Amino acid sequence: MRRKFKRIAAAAMATAMALSVAACGGSKKDSDKIILGYMGPLTGESALWGEVESNTLKMLVEETNANGGIIGKQIELKIYDNRGDAVETTNAARKALQNDGVVAFIGPDSSSGAIALAEVCEEYKVPHITTTGTNYKVTQREEDGSVRPYAFRICLSDPQLGDIMGGYAKDKLGYQKVAILYEISSEYSLGITQNFTNSFEAKGGQVTITEAYKTGDVDFRAQLSKIKENGDFDALMIPANYKEVGLIARQARSLGIEVPFLGVDAWMMQDLFEIAKDEVQGAVFPCAMDVNDESLQEFKNAFQEKWNMDPDKGGTDAYLAYDCFELVKYAIETAGEADPQKIRDAMENAKDVQCLTSVISMDPQTHNPVRTASIFQIQGTDFVKLDEYRME
Repeated sequence: MRRKFKRIAAAAMATAMALSVAACGGSKKDSDKIILGYMGPLTGESALWGEVESNTLKMLVEETNANGGIIGKQIELKIYDNRGDAVETTNAARKALQNDGVVAFIGPDSSSGAIALAEVCEEYKVPHITTTGTNYKVTQREEDGSVRPYAFRICLSDPQLGDIMGGYAKDKLGYQKVAILYEISSEYSLGITQNFTNSFEAKGGQVTITEAYKTGDVDFRAQLSKIKENGDFDALMIPANYKEVGLIARQARSLGIEVPFLGVDAWMMQDLFEIAKDEVQGAVFPCAMDVNDESLQEFKNAFQEKWNMDPDKGGTDAYLAYDCFELVKYAIETAGEADPQKIRDAMENAKDVQCLTSVISMDPQTHNPVRTASIFQIQGTDFVKLDEYRME
C-alpha cells in the first residue's frame, strides 16, 4: 500500500499535528492520543541516521494524523536523543516510560542501543522495534537463544545476512572456496562470519582461510598478505562497515589480490566510493531492500522536498523506519486499542503486512522479519540489484 504525501504548509502543520520532540521526561498519558516514541542518535557521530529516521517518522505521523490517525486517535511522536550510546538509551527510555505514556518505541539504529532498550522495554512491558540493529541479541537472549518478548526488528539479522550471503555465494555465484577478513572485536562482523561459514560449508563450499583485525585498524596489509599467500580462494568476504571496506579493498588490490569481493549491507553507502571506487567494482552483497526500487520514488521525492535532503544519505535507515511505522500501525489497528501488551501480541503474530519495502511477517520464535532480501552488485557508483532472496 503506497502512501500519498500531501503538501501542507509547515507552520500550519506544526500547529495542527500532535508532534512532540523531547529529550526526556514530558507530559502525562493522554487517552485521546496514541504516544509513540522514537529512540535514536540526534547528536554525535551517528546523528545522520537518527536524523533521517526521525524525519521519516515525523512525515508519517503528520500524514497519518491528517487522515484521521490510528483507530480514530491522533498520534503524538516523542523523540529521544540517545547520542548513539547504550547508557543514554537506558536513561532516556526509563524517563519516557515513567513519564510520557509511550505505548511503543521505534528504534534505535544500533544493536548496542537496541539491546539496552530491549531490557528496559521488557521491564515495563512495552514493545519496541529496531530499524537497523542487526545483532541477534537484540531479539534473543545470549544465554539460551530464547526470544525477548518485547523486542522486534524490521531489518535482517546478522545470522540472516550471513546465511543469505553464504548460500548465494555457493548456489548462485558458484564459488567453491572463500577467504574471510573480519573485525574480531565487532559482534556484527563476527556473527556474519560465523553464519556465512556455516551456510557456505553446509552447501559444500569451503572457507580456506580466516584473518581478523582490531577495531580502529587502518593497515590491513599483514592480514591480506597471509590471505594472498594462502592463495586458494575464489572470493574474499569482508563483513565490515564501508570505511574499513574502502581501505581493505585498496590495500588488497595493491597487494595483487584480484578475486571478487563479497560484502554485507553496511556497504550500501555512497561514501564508500570516495574511499575506493575502482577497487570495489563487481562486489556482491545482500541487503534488506533496494533503495532504487521505483515504488520508493514517491516517498523519496516527498522526503527531499520537505527536508531538502536525500534519504539515501542515511543508507536504508529512512525506508526501514517507514517499515517500522507501518508494522506498529498495523499492530495498533489489529489490537483495536493502544494497549502495549496487545500491540506486542499483534506484532509477534504479524502476517503478510504490506510495508513500504516488502511484504513482512514476523517470526514469533525469533522476532526477526520474514521478508524479501535483495542481492546487489557494485557497478560504477551504483548498487545494482541482481536478485532477490526471501527468508522463510
